[in-house]
Amino acid sequence: MTRTRNTVAAALLAGALLLTGCGSGGDGHDDHPLDEGGPADSSLTTPPPPPLPATFDGVDQNDPESVMVAAAQALLSYRPAEEVNQLAAAQRAAPLFDERYYSDNAGSFIALAPITGKQWQSWAEDNAIVTATANVTSDEHPADQPAKVSRVLAVTQTAVTAQGTPLSSTTFAVYMSATKLGVWRVSAVSVR
Repeated sequence: MTRTRNTVAAALLAGALLLTGCGSGGDGHDDHPLDEGGPADSSLTTPPPPPLPATFDGVDQNDPESVMVAAAQALLSYRPAEEVNQLAAAQRAAPLFDERYYSDNAGSFIALAPITGKQWQSWAEDNAIVTATANVTSDEHPADQPAKVSRVLAVTQTAVTAQGTPLSSTTFAVYMSATKLGVWRVSAVSVR
């Protein structure tokens, strides 16, 4: 009787294993979804951030302030002798912007910084290079949200000749917001 019970128990166990798919696939490898490389692995990992142009090496796409600082510096740095206007800088900064915001506002970036046509022409004649440096200030800003962060940045634009002779330096405030779209991207910018 004990032998019959053991045989029945073994048969039931084998049937249960067969029905639940916990047996071997016949190739010597178990197809358990939690094994390394199994189908469940891809749902447990976060994909790497999208690659950025080399000019943005060092930008932490998971840090909204890092993205905002890099975007402000790219957006407000110019080469007037080579570029017709500020739109070339906006195009360089585009990878750090929310695509929808950028496409809706790309044309207005020409009037973003407080630069007159006369100033641009003077820089072009001097073969100037205008470099922007940006820092996050401690100014008040809206409370951080899980997917939206706003900051005030102090941006200094410094113009020098090709030989490095200083021409001008101007500091102004830039108000930026970044939205988390898997990684952080600038979703609003204004200069005051």
